[in-house]
Amino acid sequence: MVYKKDGHAELKDQIASDYQLDVDIKKQLGFGKTFSSHLFSGDIYSNFLNTTRKTGYLPPFVILKKEIRQEISKAIKLKEIESAEYEIMSLIDAINKRIFKYNLICPPKMKKGKIGLDNIENQYKIWE
Repeated sequence: MVYKKDGHAELKDQIASDYQLDVDIKKQLGFGKTFSSHLFSGDIYSNFLNTTRKTGYLPPFVILKKEIRQEISKAIKLKEIESAEYEIMSLIDAINKRIFKYNLICPPKMKKGKIGLDNIENQYKIWE
């Protein structure tokens, strides 16, 4: 960002701002440390997930996957107690909308299909 005053660039302000940004970046935990070699061996995606879990970060699609699984579990319970079919179908429609959102943000290998009233138990196993 270039600071301007009366249409002219204020280079002193720009230099001070850039310096402060450099100082803030260098204060970050792990700055300047090299990556462990095991991160680049084997399945890189699994290594990424394990590393992010250790730091407390979960990608949005992982959080969404857990929520979808809980919703599927809720739909199975409704089916077991023989609730009204329209209630189950409305929940399944909501789940399918979330699955569509999940498929947009997840890696291609992790995409999953829609669920229906007839295959809900099988889909629950797939979403584990």
